[in-house]
Amino acid sequence: MHLRSAFTRLSVAAGLMLLAALPAFAASADNNVEWSGVSHVSWQDRRPLCPVGGQTFQVRFQTWRNDITSASLHLTAGAAVSDIPAAKVGVRGPYDIWAAQVPATASNTENYWIALTDGSITDYLSVNGVTHTIPADGGFALDFTTLTHAPLGCTPVTSGAVFKVWAPTRTSCYVRGTFNSWGLANPLTKQGEYFIGRVFNVPDRSEYKYFFNNAVWNTDPCARGLNVFGGGNNAYVENPFRYSWGDSAFQMPAWENLIVYQLHIGTFAGLNDPAGATSFPSGYRDVGNRAAHLKELGVNAVQVCPWMEFPGDLSAGYNPITQYSPEWKYGTPDDLKFMIDKLHQNGIAVLLDLVWNHFSPTDNFLWNYDGTQTYFDTPSVDTPWGAQAAFGTPAVAEYFARSSFYWFEEFHVDGYRMDATAYMNPGSHAASGWALMQRFNNEKANRWADKITIAENLPNNFAISSPTSGGGAGFDAQYHMLFRDNVRSAIFTAAFGDPDMNAVRSGLLGSGQYISFTKALNYVQLHDEAWPSSGGQRLVKTIDGSSPSDDEWAKGRSKLAEGLVLTSPAIPEFLQGDEWLEDIGFGAESGNRIDWSKKTTYSSIFQYYKRLNFLRRTLGALKSSSSIYVSHVNESGNVIGFRRYDNGGNNVMVIANFSNTDYSNYRVGVPEGGVWMELVNSQDPQYGGAGATNGLNVSAQGVSYDGFGQSLVLNVPRMALVVLGPRATLGAEYTTPEPGSLELAAPWPNPTAGPASLSFALPKSAHVKVAVLDLSGRVVRQLADRSFAPGRHGLTWDGLDASGRVAAPGLYFVRLAADGQERVARISRLR
Repeated sequence: MHLRSAFTRLSVAAGLMLLAALPAFAASADNNVEWSGVSHVSWQDRRPLCPVGGQTFQVRFQTWRNDITSASLHLTAGAAVSDIPAAKVGVRGPYDIWAAQVPATASNTENYWIALTDGSITDYLSVNGVTHTIPADGGFALDFTTLTHAPLGCTPVTSGAVFKVWAPTRTSCYVRGTFNSWGLANPLTKQGEYFIGRVFNVPDRSEYKYFFNNAVWNTDPCARGLNVFGGGNNAYVENPFRYSWGDSAFQMPAWENLIVYQLHIGTFAGLNDPAGATSFPSGYRDVGNRAAHLKELGVNAVQVCPWMEFPGDLSAGYNPITQYSPEWKYGTPDDLKFMIDKLHQNGIAVLLDLVWNHFSPTDNFLWNYDGTQTYFDTPSVDTPWGAQAAFGTPAVAEYFARSSFYWFEEFHVDGYRMDATAYMNPGSHAASGWALMQRFNNEKANRWADKITIAENLPNNFAISSPTSGGGAGFDAQYHMLFRDNVRSAIFTAAFGDPDMNAVRSGLLGSGQYISFTKALNYVQLHDEAWPSSGGQRLVKTIDGSSPSDDEWAKGRSKLAEGLVLTSPAIPEFLQGDEWLEDIGFGAESGNRIDWSKKTTYSSIFQYYKRLNFLRRTLGALKSSSSIYVSHVNESGNVIGFRRYDNGGNNVMVIANFSNTDYSNYRVGVPEGGVWMELVNSQDPQYGGAGATNGLNVSAQGVSYDGFGQSLVLNVPRMALVVLGPRATLGAEYTTPEPGSLELAAPWPNPTAGPASLSFALPKSAHVKVAVLDLSGRVVRQLADRSFAPGRHGLTWDGLDASGRVAAPGLYFVRLAADGQERVARISRLR
């Protein structure tokens, strides 16, 4: 066999360079207030959110954990000035939460700024940011007469609610709802570009709309909930503190540890579902009640398709009509909080898919919102999916920016995937769209630095995930198109041609400093690739077009492709249903629901994903930030091999065979000697394969190969992904799991002109009979008739019959009988 080795390396130093760009969460009392972690968002950080009538309220702010030694709030209430001590009241990720209680006052106005002390140094936080000197900007202001300090939208307050809406060109506005019989009893007062007013006796979950200039009805752009069914988009009054959270112990996984699963709420649950049938579409609580499945699978993050309100009841979510209200068909806002809470309680982060690049062309209530075109340009800036909002208008940019704060704060989301960022800054919005993305990421980095933002930017653009300080958009990561395209091309080409291993190598190595390691997200299929309405279909369906798309090639090649996703140096992601060989196309109709019966039908595939996810979570060498060294490129044989390794010198070797040939005695160089163990082999029978495995004791030979001083001789079945690690550095937990059922692997090699290896697995001790039969069912050779312990066992048929003669060429069967069960495999003998 002709081998051509390629020595391509991304070093530990390169990985460290990228990690150095990540936020440093550690801080200490060192006479230096770390400004990067200081924040107070006035409309989110007061309790209650909108103090009224001079009532007492709490002011919250945050700093890096253990950064400051004390803090206080400087308060001016009318002519009275006081300093109120602040105290730590909690932690959130890498931050300390501080609070100061402001006493009740008879004054109509109050102003405050915050003093932050670290040892002998005091800095100050006010409206214009953090300074070394006492603020001159007057501080954060409250006016109990005008209520200009109220958040946008409807904010429940004592004995009622405060309403605030942006309508710069209108002269009058009423809030009309169930609480005033939809009448004109509650006019709002114009304050600059906003209408604001306090209304008494507004029950929780009551409905309302705004009425502009005695002519135009419309809903609240910042409504926390909408009554779409029968309500004509009436807004709901929602108490943001009604839900009682139980996720205080949850911590966002480090970015280098993330394993992401894309999930669509409406099609996730209910079809042949062991947890029970659901209505269609399935909803927030249905997903939350199935969090245990995701925990069992081993993912630690879900990227959820957009859940903002969309036209109709069935959608993938990429046609929003608001950035604030959750889709009503899936449940209430509290139901959504329940879903996130349950996922958190199972150790799973929640990443929300944002669609800021356009609004739906139908049901878009922001279009000519108050009778004038305030949210969109005239003429509008269009995208392929609908009009883009006027990002250059400060209040419109504020609408989007605040929505990300809203989901972070009130719904505990852990990050965002932003849809089609290449369409955030087209044409006349080139500057304003880019500035909005920069603002989004800068504000996230200041207040939620442990959370993550991921851009879908295709084709890739390094500026999207480069720092804002250098003019970049500042995303933490972006989709990695080179990996997706090159691996998919190799997988599909393998069926009829000669896949390009050097192209696969390029995909593995990343696309430069800002699209590699934790800056890249690797995948082979997500919703777009599997969405028939956009010209896609599931990987397995492309490989095997006959239903149910589960032949050996569909199984083998899909496991190989997804195995590379889960062993490559980038954040990995896969689509719902991949874990059980789902062939149903992505979409929002009832026919697009994933089929839970396949978790049993293809349990071996599920075990494969579970095993890889376990290795990904627990082996330092497989983290997104760990280094890669592509040491073996066999272009003629369609095999590629690479070393993953971490700063501690821990090694993992990954061998990927894109060919349709089973290789035995295949030599691969390794970075250290001793005994290696096979951690996973995608063609192992326990994972739905039919190939030879390598076991737990593979001794390295002192034969130089691939630039290393040692090498292994391996079985590398066709379409196999083989992962190996040195036994000396791995504990017992990395040994192959015990089989859960009776298994018989396909003989190997097959066909054969000589001996053939047979392997089988027992879930418990049993008397086993293994025999070779001819086409008539006659026993040609009895290979075993004795008791075996539970576990995996191997036998060899030397090709002879019971009389010691060479068996004639033709088709034979291997029959395994144990514990009242039988398994049969075919084997062909050549001349």
